[in-house]
Amino acid sequence: MAKSSAPASKAKPKAQAQPLPRKAASNGHAGHETVYVDQYINGILDPAQPMLGPVRDGGHIVANTAPGCWGPMITPAIRGGHEVTVPVAVAGAEVGDAIAIRIKDITITSRATASGNDTMMAGRFLGDPYVAGKCPKCSVLYPETRLEGIGQQSVRCVKCGADCTPFTFANGYTIAFDEGHGLGVTVGRKAAEEMAHDAKTFAAMPENSIQNSILTFAPHDLVGVVARVRPFMGQLGTTPAFRCRTLTTPATSGRF
Repeated sequence: MAKSSAPASKAKPKAQAQPLPRKAASNGHAGHETVYVDQYINGILDPAQPMLGPVRDGGHIVANTAPGCWGPMITPAIRGGHEVTVPVAVAGAEVGDAIAIRIKDITITSRATASGNDTMMAGRFLGDPYVAGKCPKCSVLYPETRLEGIGQQSVRCVKCGADCTPFTFANGYTIAFDEGHGLGVTVGRKAAEEMAHDAKTFAAMPENSIQNSILTFAPHDLVGVVARVRPFMGQLGTTPAFRCRTLTTPATSGRF
């Protein structure tokens, strides 16, 4: 099963947004002209949790997004397939309202990313590896992890030190971008491993992101493939009425 990994992107300037209870979306607050977002959820969209904002009707949201989806896939502490930004309330909006969003700009900040075909690692998840990672040694669910070196055995359980990534590559690649982010080319082992040692920098990983960069795995099965770079919104939507995992089809999979 092929999985895509989108580069991190952001629009400037960047500022710290402050959490606001959901009720603020309809308590008469006129809303802010611009809301800056650099905070992320743990893989579960929950309408009961605080939202950012509110932004005024017709206002602007500037978000510094984290890479997806391979980074979250090898970070079992993230309980969904993507590390998405904290939802933003819209002033005056009520449950059931529709919303229209116009994307004005997408700026790529990553210098490289990685992707490929996945292999699910038996014994390292409960039912669904995208949403319920488990340490195969100490059996902790959603274990916190640290990185030890590079490669596909680098994700280690903080508690016991076991290799606990729920996924590895069956076949994968690392792709580097030109300075103008117009073209990308897949690189060989030496370049992939150099990037892996400085993965956060090459991924332009946001400071508040907790994901392990997929660049750390240094996949290099495809070498010398050139592709145009076309940025796009991989995940965009509204907060559901129930607690929901951040998956490709969240309403039909990974719901516990």
